[in-house]
Amino acid sequence: MVKILIFAHRGEAQAFFTQWDLTPVSFYFSGLFKNRDYFVLITGEGPKEASEKTVAVLSSFKDEISSVVNIGIAGSLSPKLKVGDLAWIRSSYAQNAERCEFKSYTTKYHTSIDCITAYSRVTTLEEKKTLSHFADLVDRELWSIASAAHLFKMDFLSLKLVSDESDSADFCQLVKDEAPLLSKKLFDEFIRFESSQKTAAPVVLHAPKSNSAEDFILAHPKLYFTTSQTRKLTTLLRGLLMKKIFTEEEIKKFTDSIILESSPDITSKELSKILLNTLSEKLNPLNTKIKEKINEAILPLTDSGAMVGFDPELEQEYIQLNYQIRNTKDQKRLILALEQFNYQKIRNIFSGKLED
Repeated sequence: MVKILIFAHRGEAQAFFTQWDLTPVSFYFSGLFKNRDYFVLITGEGPKEASEKTVAVLSSFKDEISSVVNIGIAGSLSPKLKVGDLAWIRSSYAQNAERCEFKSYTTKYHTSIDCITAYSRVTTLEEKKTLSHFADLVDRELWSIASAAHLFKMDFLSLKLVSDESDSADFCQLVKDEAPLLSKKLFDEFIRFESSQKTAAPVVLHAPKSNSAEDFILAHPKLYFTTSQTRKLTTLLRGLLMKKIFTEEEIKKFTDSIILESSPDITSKELSKILLNTLSEKLNPLNTKIKEKINEAILPLTDSGAMVGFDPELEQEYIQLNYQIRNTKDQKRLILALEQFNYQKIRNIFSGKLED
């Protein structure tokens, strides 16, 4: 079983062709090559080309291919990523028209860089600003390739080289001017990774060094974040920085204060949850007020001993009850609580009527 390396452009793969003896594979379209250890596929630019060609090759050679690696350039959406930086990708998202695709794909390797695939070329700073809410990098192919790998239940991995900075509108200029150099950097990093696997050494995927608040929080020894919590943290921090509620340094100091004020017995997971909730309150103070009003409205139910839940994202209007009835007294207590509970208050809250 071998890996397939997928590139959008031949220029990105130039060093791989120079260093390896790759033979064209007779297939339905040109751009597929092979040697003893790897397939190499050149898809052309864009999610449609990448999707169609990747699916076609994986379906035809699924008994030979073990995993998928997308290699190429990407534009920076974050000030921490500079031209020439190498980054292994954590999660892949997709932008379609004015929205982000619901599905995302995450590698099993731990890094801190996400990439969003754009369905059209990103040519303005305003477009970059919009996409920066979702990811650190933007490309044209990764999400389609990751989707195909997921379809065939194959692992995927992605290595990107930054082609331009977040305040530049000259997307992909590095490819035109520096193709041999960038391809050699991609080749050297991929070989380093492959060598680490063959020697059974710990897999260390490079990410640009930074003093960002996100890296500070994720690396903090007293905090532990699940994958979903990490995504939520990324979204919260971007929002706080975009709205200029906090600077990077203020977020670090705020995090330290939360940790110092916490009980010494609290677990890392619990502390991380408290931090996320507190940051969310800072970013969305209105949501905090809404939740307070909901908690006031459901008091008759909670006072009766019922466990009452509602949508934490405040997107769906519902109340969920969990109540144990062990005798007729419990039954009467619940009936009385339901009579005292006014659901119209919940409807008013979700309609924006927060005043009594």
